[in-house]
Amino acid sequence: MNLRTTKIAVLIAAMGIAGTAFGQAEAIKPITKDAEKQVEKIEKKLDQTGKDITKSIEKMKAAKKFEFGQAAPEFELVDSAGKKHVLSEYVAAGNVVVLEWFNPQCPAVVKHYNAEGTGTTLKIEKELANEKVVWLRINSGSEESKTSGKEYTEKVRKDWKIASPVLLDMDGKIGRKYAARVTPEMFIINREGVVAYHGAIDSDPSTRKVGDDLWVRDAVRAVIAGETVEKPQTKAVGCSIKYAPEKKADAQD
Repeated sequence: MNLRTTKIAVLIAAMGIAGTAFGQAEAIKPITKDAEKQVEKIEKKLDQTGKDITKSIEKMKAAKKFEFGQAAPEFELVDSAGKKHVLSEYVAAGNVVVLEWFNPQCPAVVKHYNAEGTGTTLKIEKELANEKVVWLRINSGSEESKTSGKEYTEKVRKDWKIASPVLLDMDGKIGRKYAARVTPEMFIINREGVVAYHGAIDSDPSTRKVGDDLWVRDAVRAVIAGETVEKPQTKAVGCSIKYAPEKKADAQD
């Protein structure tokens, strides 16, 4: 008797025992082709279920590694001008750090900038010029997306008169650590290294009009003052980040 026949026999025997327990015992019948097919179907279904469970576990491992209220994930990135930036060094120096996920071709981003350098976020930066605030834009677009790259990003930074750095995250490791989904998407990190605000720049989700409420400005001011942010989480609306394909090794980091 081979292994498959043994498994079928055990299955049928178990069914027979169960029937006896309920007073419905019948003589065990010879194994039929229909029974074999039924067992094969069950085995295939169980096999597929196992694969689905494995995939779910892998997705969970690769899922976002950041939740609001936790310490901000550490990073070390180089900007479009070639300078290195380390988050923990800024925090250790007593700075409030603002992260802005950035894509210069996204209309939801473009509405906050202009050639005169007087757009929404640049105005906020100027207002906070005398405070210990570091504003870092991060471009997590892949090379294939044509929305990133060192030369292109540096050209945009100069054309838009952005004085602060734009960091390059073309492999998407840092964007994924923060579970950043769209551009623009904001994270404000307090002096303890904890994310105190996550969400949109302003209250208007359109790509043309800037909202009356500048949530990110209000949040930064509250964090600087050591106060509770009134709206610590808002919904970031914009263009989905075109991440580079994730490598298995990266997903397990």
